[in-house]
Amino acid sequence: MVKKHIFSAHSDLKTGFFSKLFLILGVILLFIYLVEFAAHPLGLSEDLNGTILAFAILCIGLGLISYFFSCQFSKLSKIAEEIETDESLIDTEEPDEEH
Repeated sequence: MVKKHIFSAHSDLKTGFFSKLFLILGVILLFIYLVEFAAHPLGLSEDLNGTILAFAILCIGLGLISYFFSCQFSKLSKIAEEIETDESLIDTEEPDEEH
């Protein structure tokens, strides 16, 4: 009996996209913080600088976590593909029907 899959193993919930998005956003915020910390071209207050640094750390952390999930979904997809194509797992025996 074949079970219906509600969730596909080949779907990664867009974690690859989100990891890139969060990592790029975090690096941009970190760059803004470092430039402001070094040269003060924007003249932002210390509180705003701290907020920018906090969001940079959060974005980089979320990017790394979503990258980890993306890698795990990729491995899960490979395992699911191997199971689907493995001939040794197919049940070829007919059930005995003795009445």
